[in-house]
Amino acid sequence: MKEEVSVLVRNTRFGALEGVLEREGKVLAWKGIPYAKPPVGELRWRAPQPVEPWTGIRPAKAFGPVSVQKCEDQVIGSEDCLYLNVFRPNDAQEGLPVFFFIHGGNNQTDSGELMDGPLMADSLQGVVVTINLRLNALGWLNIPAIKTGDPLEDSGNFGLLDILKSLDWVWENIEAFGGDPNRITACGYSSGSRDLLCMLISPLFRGKFAQVVTFSGGFTTTEPETGARTATKAIAKLVVEDGKASTQEEAVAWLDSAAPEVREYLMGVDAKRFGALMAGAAIRMAVFPHLFADGVTIPKDGFEAVARGEATQVPMIVLSGGHEFDLPANNDPLFKNADFSDPQVVREYRFATNYGSALFGYVNAEQNARTFSIQLGRKAPVWAGRCLWGMNPAITGEFGAMRMGGTHGLDLFTMMECERAVYAVDDEVFTPANRPGRLAIAKVYRQYLKNYLHTGTPNGEGLPVWEPWSNAEGGPKLMLLDADNEKPILTMSSDCVVEEEVFQQIEADQTLSPDRKAYLMEHVLNGRFFSQNLDRYWQEKHK
Repeated sequence: MKEEVSVLVRNTRFGALEGVLEREGKVLAWKGIPYAKPPVGELRWRAPQPVEPWTGIRPAKAFGPVSVQKCEDQVIGSEDCLYLNVFRPNDAQEGLPVFFFIHGGNNQTDSGELMDGPLMADSLQGVVVTINLRLNALGWLNIPAIKTGDPLEDSGNFGLLDILKSLDWVWENIEAFGGDPNRITACGYSSGSRDLLCMLISPLFRGKFAQVVTFSGGFTTTEPETGARTATKAIAKLVVEDGKASTQEEAVAWLDSAAPEVREYLMGVDAKRFGALMAGAAIRMAVFPHLFADGVTIPKDGFEAVARGEATQVPMIVLSGGHEFDLPANNDPLFKNADFSDPQVVREYRFATNYGSALFGYVNAEQNARTFSIQLGRKAPVWAGRCLWGMNPAITGEFGAMRMGGTHGLDLFTMMECERAVYAVDDEVFTPANRPGRLAIAKVYRQYLKNYLHTGTPNGEGLPVWEPWSNAEGGPKLMLLDADNEKPILTMSSDCVVEEEVFQQIEADQTLSPDRKAYLMEHVLNGRFFSQNLDRYWQEKHK
């Protein structure tokens, strides 16, 4: 018993932690580790502050609170949420590579619990770190009343500062868990990938990680002024509810004044009331603006910094789904409770998801790969991949293939061997028949990642060669990852999505009447993270 306790107790610079055994004893886990002071009271909307050291041995056996967020019809979580989790193989290895994971959820929902840390630590034979960060208006807000004069805090990118603070914790403490801080692979899923891409152009993160992996994330920034206007309008609802103003217009004016009483009011609002303010953004930045291009944490011209050679140059793996837009479309009011026995519904759904998926997949894979590959002076390779699993009706059924095949995040959840997640629109999707193939492709994903963590390339014995992206015509572009019922199907392809060609295909499509096409363009596809250029194209053609 003494030997078991000793391996579970690790000394950090802030104090000792005692973890737990997981995965039938194959993995050591430390959960709910504070990496900053709770951002409560006067620390609301402040840069994360160092943890207070403790005496004795602190239990690290349960996940910490998640950030305030809307979950179905209720708001859950706590403002005290700055915790991380560490998982490693139960052996004596030292100097292990570190897999640092940033969860998705549109910077509005979820937590580090999204990642199956024990499975990944065991499979990757590395140290896995997952984090919580501030979400919603508690994590992303830049209105005048909360500004302190500190350039970092005045950026409004508190969630990004939380990620930076957690990375600093890893640098300072990960050796105590057998990890090598010089071998950190930063990985993000969805909004976590969008955060990670901004970290590549932020001067604050230079030297903080050795390489990156993105699951379904593209370039996203917001002008601070636009973000302030949107957030002020949202918070004005609370001001009216609390009797500080009689109309929405008066409330906006009061908030814009930045008077001392405005800050005092905002600091006193219950944290959970911020959790529902801009919920349901449905990957629309206009509803919930974040990642503010303030010129300090993120360059004012955003990803234009890449072309100038000012972005961090590290190896990259960029991953996307073959039908990314299925998940957002399934949650869109037009389709959420639609009757799919109606052929018109099916035609409209296929129109929205075919073109939306092409463009969503493009910004998550092709745009990332192409842009970083032409970075001035770039020498680090970029590998691009696309998940096609589930798109074959013979594997997941006609309905399942249409509504979840290759969709947003399916590669991540498939890699973690999830049987259901949010993608089981039909009982026939995850079947005993296709389970061997699913497990096989999951193993392939993890083997490519393991190789990447340990050697800097996804390639290794027993796997098809994954060639780096080439901008040359006819050069290698994407590794296509799929499986039949029994085995993985892996194909290196020179084909890729060209954004302008998708626009032209939409224009030429005659499967719908002009009125229904216009409706879908303006109410389903518009305003999404991937559709800025599409919105501009459509408006210019049809104004």
